[in-house]
Amino acid sequence: MTPNIARRLVLLLLTLFASGAFAQQSVSGLRSLSNDHFDVIGLHMRSVSYVNELSAFSVQIAERYLPREGLTFPSNILISLRPGEHVDFVGDYRIRLAERGSIQVDLRWEDSMTLERSCYAISEALLVQYAIYNYGTKAPDKIRSWTIDALANDVYISLRSAEFADLLKAAQEMDVPQLTEILEPSRSGLAVPSAAGYWLLQTMKSSTFDRTALRSLFQQAIAGVDIEESLTATIQLSQPTAELLPAQTWWVQQLSLIFGQEYEVVETMKVSRDWLSKLGRFDVPLILGIQPTNEELKLDLRAIWTHRAMPKVQELVQARYEILRLRMTRVNPAYYNSALSLGDLFEGILNDESSHKYLHSLTMYLSEWVDAKEMQDSLENILD
Repeated sequence: MTPNIARRLVLLLLTLFASGAFAQQSVSGLRSLSNDHFDVIGLHMRSVSYVNELSAFSVQIAERYLPREGLTFPSNILISLRPGEHVDFVGDYRIRLAERGSIQVDLRWEDSMTLERSCYAISEALLVQYAIYNYGTKAPDKIRSWTIDALANDVYISLRSAEFADLLKAAQEMDVPQLTEILEPSRSGLAVPSAAGYWLLQTMKSSTFDRTALRSLFQQAIAGVDIEESLTATIQLSQPTAELLPAQTWWVQQLSLIFGQEYEVVETMKVSRDWLSKLGRFDVPLILGIQPTNEELKLDLRAIWTHRAMPKVQELVQARYEILRLRMTRVNPAYYNSALSLGDLFEGILNDESSHKYLHSLTMYLSEWVDAKEMQDSLENILD
C-alpha cells in the first residue's frame, strides 16, 4: 500500500467511524488497490480488484478524447465501495470534492449496482477530476452532460459489445432530440436524453472528423463551452466542397445514416483484433508480372512505402482502405484508435505523403496497436 493511499485510507476510516459506518469492521478488514488514477477501497478483494481494473480501463478509453498530460492529476480519485447498510446518500453513487481538489466517489455496492451504472460513476468522476485539474474547482458544474453520457456508454459498449444492438434499437424507436437539447445541459442542470451523448460522439466519428478536432470539441464541452459553433466549423472543414450545413441538419443526417445501416453488432475485441491484424499485414507476395521470372514482391507496412507508386500496390491498399472504412462502424471501441491509425497509414500511401509523415503515422499505428492489445488483456481480467 502506497503512503498516499494509506493516508487517505486513514482519513476515510475516521469519516466512516464518525458516521457509524463499518462500525463492526476493523481497519485490517478493508481491502485496497491502486492504479495510476484511482485508489479503490472496499470490504472484499474481488470487488476491489474488479473496480480497480474497470477504472483503469475507463482511463484508457478517455485518453482517446483527452490529452494524457491533462490526466496527470496530483492525487488519485478515491472510490469507496459501500455496502447498502452503510450508504447515507440517494442513488447509485455520490461524487464529492475532497481535500486539495481531489475527488471521492462512494458507490452503493449492492447487487443492484450494474456494470453500466459503475461505468457512469467512474466516467463522471474522471471528467469531474479532469475539469478541476484543468479548469478550476468551480468547473465541474459547467461540464456539458453529454460528455459524461458519451464516455460512460463508450466504456460500457467496449465491455459488453452485444448491448449495442439494444442501445441502437432504443434510439431508433425514439424521436430524434434537437441538437440543442444535447449540447446545452450542464452537469449541474438536467441530464441529456438517454444515450444521446453517445450517439453525438458516434456521429462525429462517422463524419471522419480530424482526430485533433474531435478531441478539441470534447475538451471544450468539459470546460463548459456550448460547442455548436465549433461543431459547425468542424463540419465544414470535413466537407470543404459541400454546401454549408447547419449543425442540426448535419446531426439528423448523420443519425439517419447510422440508424439506417445494418449492424451485426459491435464486434468483440477478438474479432476486431483478428481482422485488423490481417488488414495490416501483407503476407501474400505481389506478382509483378516482370518477364520472364514473374518476380514476387514481399511487403510489410515499412517496405510498402518504397513501392507505393506501383499500380498493383495502389490497388491493394485502396481495396484494404475501402474494407476498413466499411467496417469502422462495427469495430470494437477498444480497437477504434488502431483502426483509425491504420486508415491514416493507407491514406498516406494513396496520397503519396512525405516519408517523414508516413513514418510518424506508422509510429502512431504501432503504438495504438500495442495499447489496444494491452487494453484487451486488462478487459479480460475484468470480464473473467
